[in-house]
Amino acid sequence: MLDRAFYRINMIKRSVEQFIKKNIVKIKQNNHKYKNYKEYVSHQEEKTKNPNKIKLWLNDEWEIKYDGFLHIFKRNKIYLKGCTNAICLGARTGQEVKALLDLGINAIGIDLVPFPPYTLEGDVHGLNYDNNSFNFVFTNIIDHSLYPRKMCKEIERVLSENGIGIIHIQLGDDLDDYTETKIYNELELINYFSKSKVLKSNPIANLHDSMNWEIIIKKNSLY
Repeated sequence: MLDRAFYRINMIKRSVEQFIKKNIVKIKQNNHKYKNYKEYVSHQEEKTKNPNKIKLWLNDEWEIKYDGFLHIFKRNKIYLKGCTNAICLGARTGQEVKALLDLGINAIGIDLVPFPPYTLEGDVHGLNYDNNSFNFVFTNIIDHSLYPRKMCKEIERVLSENGIGIIHIQLGDDLDDYTETKIYNELELINYFSKSKVLKSNPIANLHDSMNWEIIIKKNSLY
């Protein structure tokens, strides 16, 4: 009897979760209203150019973030097996790039503001790299993207056949002033990756940031 009761509770819980996922607002774009794209870029650069934040990122927070990214890549080592070259989107001061380099993966980072030697200047909406350039892509800044669908298409474009993408997002409203896209449902974001299959999609608790969901994709060999 007790087992049956637990079974019914779990079925009800699952039904409620499915109802919520089908009916709530899934992705809310344009958190800020800009006159043009240049204004959006300028707003995003405010945070990255803040001298106090730069000092913090390059000093007190460097090891914390480095250890956090290293933990992420190590826990997903089964998916990174065979990956030799990588790009990190929105890498800021580049701790994730350094972590990948230390794991033996040739990596670069891009951001609107460059931070040599790990991060070059670049735009996630239009990556300055050829198709199939990388077999691993990592990002945790889709919420800062003004056009998330376009960013996801760029991720797939630069991924090589059978390449792996790890995408970290924060579901919900608890974000900062530089959030452009609020994501309430990971399923909607997954749908943006039309040329890939999902290997993993589940909640996470990182050591160094507030990202709470991890999506791992593999680009189909048909493309």
